[in-house]
Amino acid sequence: MSKFNSSLGVRKPQLTAVNIISKIFLYAICILVAIMCIIPIVSLVLSVTRSSAEIDAGFKLEIGNHFFENITGLIKHLQDPDEGGYSIARSFLNSVIISVSSTTICIYFSALTAYACHVYDFKGKAFFEKFILFLIIIPGQLGAVGFYTMALKLDWMDTYIPFIFPAIASPSTVFFMRQYLKANFSREYVDAARMDGANEFVTFNTICLPFIKSAIATMALFGVISSWNNFMGPMTFLTKPELFTLPQIVSYMTTDAYIETGPYYMGILITALPMLVIYFFLSKVIMKGVSTGGLK
Repeated sequence: MSKFNSSLGVRKPQLTAVNIISKIFLYAICILVAIMCIIPIVSLVLSVTRSSAEIDAGFKLEIGNHFFENITGLIKHLQDPDEGGYSIARSFLNSVIISVSSTTICIYFSALTAYACHVYDFKGKAFFEKFILFLIIIPGQLGAVGFYTMALKLDWMDTYIPFIFPAIASPSTVFFMRQYLKANFSREYVDAARMDGANEFVTFNTICLPFIKSAIATMALFGVISSWNNFMGPMTFLTKPELFTLPQIVSYMTTDAYIETGPYYMGILITALPMLVIYFFLSKVIMKGVSTGGLK
């Protein structure tokens, strides 16, 4: 008995030490990754407060006093007729219109498709679900030439249709919504609504959508970020300056013969700031949606 106890007394500290070392190692890795992710953001925020000469001299962890000067320089540079005469406010509004419209359509119709796959039993359901998975692994660039040709024939150039209409079909969003409903939404809710006389769209809009608000917030953030940061699409389909998006006009600053670094960094910050604010307010809901959607 004493040997047994002694053996336990030896093993228990060893297991505890291994656990502590493992936790320290994991925390160290997490802290290192967090620092690597935060440094570019901190560098960007500090750079917009410094002059172009100070930025070109090298990175320093200090706040400058040229913030408003960089804003003024950015506006003057973009509004210069020789540089294109772009408007930040107009481009910001264009990006908001495209992002909100495409994300709204994507979320609603993807949730509707996932709801139909989860609630209804129909012929070819298994094939349809496998086809969605197949579409996810296909790179979107494969259809770029065909889509561009179709947009030319349908006269979609210099319109927002190529960015909004295709958002109806989003295989990855449908798959995520399908998994979330499968893990959390019972068909009994639908049966109860039918017994109360509610039609299918009323059931979906009043019962299903509020139930999956965490999944909606998660996919909405991903959709907005993807649409907001879309660069190749506007460069391909938009040629009128009044239709340009915010990332598009900021990108033109890199092609100029001379551009000060401070105003250019300010343009990057203005482009990235809305996404940072949205994530800050929706981070808890997003993490809940991702974690809950992975449970079954």
